[in-house]
Order: sequence, then C-alpha cells, then structure tokens
Amino acid sequence: MALRLETSPPDDHEDKKAELTEHLAELRARLIRSCLYIAAGMVVMYVFSLPIYRFLAAPLVGKVKFLFPDLWAAFFLRLQLSMVGGLILAVPLVVLELWGFVAPALTPTEKRAVHFVAPMSVVLFFLGVTCAYAVLPMATRWFLSYLKDFPDAVLFQNPLSYVVFVVKLLLVFGVMFELPVVLMFLGKVGILTSAVMIKYWRHIAVGLFTGAMVVAPSNDPGTMLALAIPLTLLFFGSIWLVKLVEPKQK
Repeated sequence: MALRLETSPPDDHEDKKAELTEHLAELRARLIRSCLYIAAGMVVMYVFSLPIYRFLAAPLVGKVKFLFPDLWAAFFLRLQLSMVGGLILAVPLVVLELWGFVAPALTPTEKRAVHFVAPMSVVLFFLGVTCAYAVLPMATRWFLSYLKDFPDAVLFQNPLSYVVFVVKLLLVFGVMFELPVVLMFLGKVGILTSAVMIKYWRHIAVGLFTGAMVVAPSNDPGTMLALAIPLTLLFFGSIWLVKLVEPKQK
C-alpha cells in the first residue's frame, strides 16, 4: 500500500516567506527611523542641557556645593542629560513607529482601547513627573537633615550622581502614574473587571504601598508616601473608569 503524504503547495511557502521578508523589512525601516529620532532628540537636548541641569539642581542650590571629581565629569554630565532627554523627547515618535508596526495585527476592540487610553497616558506621565518634582525638595531636606549628626562634615555633591537620582525619581513617578491606563486597557479588552477590583481592593492597596517602597529611588518615608498615596487614589478612580469601558455583559 502506498502512503500519500500531504504537503502544503509550494506557492503557500513562497507567499509566507515573502510576507515574512516584508515584515522584517518594515521592522528594520521603523527601527532605523526610531534611532534617527533619538539621535536628533539627543542633539536638541544637548543644546538645552545646561538650563535643564539648573532646573533639576534648583532644590539644592545654596544648600550644598557641587563638586566634579574628574576632569571629564562635566562633559559626561551634559552627555547623560542629552541622552536621557533625547530618549524622552523621541518617545512620541518612537511610539508612533511601534503603533504603525503593531496596529495591523490588533483586533478592532484592541485598537479602540489604544485610541481611548493613549491621550490619557501622556497626561498621567507628566502628572507623575510634576508630582515627583514637587516632592524633590522634601526628599533633599530629609537627606540633608542627617548632616547635623556630623558637625564637622561638609557636603560636596557629585552633580552626575545627583542628576541620575533626580531622573530616576521623575521616571519612576511618571511610569507608576500610568496605572489607570493599564487598568483601563485591561478592562476595555475584557481581561479585568471592576467587580474584581472592588473585591480585592485591600490586597491591591497593600501591594501598591509595598511597590512604592521598592521602586522609590530614595528611602525617605515622605517620597514613598508621596508615591503610594496618589497611586492608591488613582487605583480607586480607575475602578470607575474600568466600569465605564468594560464590555457590558448581557
């Protein structure tokens, strides 16, 4: 008895191969454009790096003396500011490139969810950054208060390490404030419901406070509470938002 093996027609393999090649070519083009956006953003932010540094260093001006430990430290400070600032400046364009590549594979429901929550994500990110900058003086005062324990000590702050600390603080607050966007997206696509959020709100509140303690760049209680309390309030507000966007069950 002869066995007959069924195989896919050669044309199907060729079509799939051509389709994969097209996707890879599109991905490469979008990655190149994203790198160009980031490079252009770095150049722009290098020009404005000194005003940005003065803005970030304002809470410590007049309280400590900044000291560069190495000859090349001032250059690397401007370079790091331009790199981080360029990434932030290029994020909207990079996200558009990512959206252009991913959107064809999403369902209509997922596309509507993204269109609904995308504008809110920008507002919440800058709200988080503003909140972080508002609590920055409180955090610096808390650290400076420990200098009283060492009367003979003089603080000469490394500007580079201070800027890294401030940037981490701003980014952590900005990212963590995206919590309502994540919850609304999950509610819109039907993964999360407002009933589940109400049922487990105590567990989630404890988790938010614990997460704030872990991700906060500084270990002062003021900064941790300044992150945990708004996150908890955003979570309770998200219950109402998820209730609005979640699919209605018949």
